[in-house]
Amino acid sequence: MRNPLSSILTPSEQKALLFLLICFFAGSLLNRLGFPAISPLAANKDAHSTDLESFEDSLQTDVIPIIDIRTATLEELILLPGIGEKRAQQIIEHRRHSPFQNVNEIMLIKGIGLKTYEKMRPLLLVFGSDALIDKNSTSASTSSKKESESSKESVKKADLTTMVNLNTATLEQLCTLVGIGPAKAQAILDYRAEHGDFTAIEDIMKVKGIGPATFAKNKDRLEI
Repeated sequence: MRNPLSSILTPSEQKALLFLLICFFAGSLLNRLGFPAISPLAANKDAHSTDLESFEDSLQTDVIPIIDIRTATLEELILLPGIGEKRAQQIIEHRRHSPFQNVNEIMLIKGIGLKTYEKMRPLLLVFGSDALIDKNSTSASTSSKKESESSKESVKKADLTTMVNLNTATLEQLCTLVGIGPAKAQAILDYRAEHGDFTAIEDIMKVKGIGPATFAKNKDRLEI
């Protein structure tokens, strides 16, 4: 049987027409089976809409600040949870006298406990040891340091009244005498090593650099 299209279309055109008919019927079949038709324009529109929504979401997302309590300004410290202007000022005052060695030393500030620290922790720049500090042990350490300093001051004051034996005194003991520094104390030791024991407290004036005025200031504390 002769093909009626052969007088109208060339063999190539007939093949193209056949391909289009196959595509049409295949599309109709897919549509009947529940697959919606998607045009290239619609696909591009949906993609553009998705990109726009993502961009808008990124603009609306807050940037989380990372705050270094060693250098943060008053305004930056106020951004921390539980930190108002008063506590922010306390943090600044504290670090002026005692620079922070660890991020968790912020709990040394009155009113900032473990709960507040845990809330602000994600916003803080970590430095030093990450181990939690113990306020009680820190206070005890500070108290112990003060007691030690007080003890040293007491010793120094006591040294100003204790008797000094010119024949047995050490360099440190001689330095407690008024007007006697390390150089003159060493001169006393050298004199003693060269000439033997002092026979009278007045003999200290035989040491170079020690005159009557220095002797008068210390005579009540000298002995042999």
